[in-house]
This record gives sequence, C-alpha cells and structure tokens, in this order.
Amino acid sequence: MRRRSNSGVRLGYYQRIVSKTILQHQDPVTGLVPSSPGIDHAWVRDNVYCVLSMWGLALAYKKNADLDEDRAKTYELEQSCVKLMRGLLMAMMRQKDKVEKFKETLQTTDSLHEIGRASCRERV
Repeated sequence: MRRRSNSGVRLGYYQRIVSKTILQHQDPVTGLVPSSPGIDHAWVRDNVYCVLSMWGLALAYKKNADLDEDRAKTYELEQSCVKLMRGLLMAMMRQKDKVEKFKETLQTTDSLHEIGRASCRERV
C-alpha cells in the first residue's frame, strides 16, 4: 500500500476542517450555509467565503489526486461548491428588484447582506 505524501496529509487535515465547519452545516435542499448552527439566517459574505474555501481545496485535491479516495473527495467538494453557488444565485434571483435598485443607486441600504433562511427559500 502506498504511503501518502506530506501534501496529501496536509490536504486531509484541511478537508477535515472544511467538513466540520462548512459541509456539516450546509443545507441539503438549498445548499446555503447558515451563519451559525443555532441561527438559520444565511449571509452573502459567509457563503461566498465558503465557496472560495471549498473550491480552492477541490483544486488542490485535483492537482494532487493520486488515490481514488482523493478523487472522490475532489468530486464531493466540487459538487458541494456548485450546490452552494446555485443556492446563492437562486437567492439573488429572488431578490432581483433589490439587486437592480442597488445597480442604479449604489447605496449600501439597497445591497444584499442577508439572503434569508438557509433551510427554505424565503426572505427574512
């Protein structure tokens, strides 16, 4: 059996961190990640950071994929990232009037800070 390289061990460490902090809390229906486990509100900024961390880890796994297990983790991270991006897009499409108003006024009061509830598709 092959031993994992040092980079593979480090990637496994980061994957466990992402799994505990993001993937475990990601909503299975909408794909959004709530701001904290007890609160069901999802914020744009938090979800964008989650997308970036998952996508970066998936690219690192893809670059160093030497085992089938690593390829499976790459696929899981990519699909979770796509699900989250789709959830963000759907939330923004539901609030398109606010987005269009922000494009005209560029006022912070018209910007999207909060998407809504992470577990359902309604605005707060």
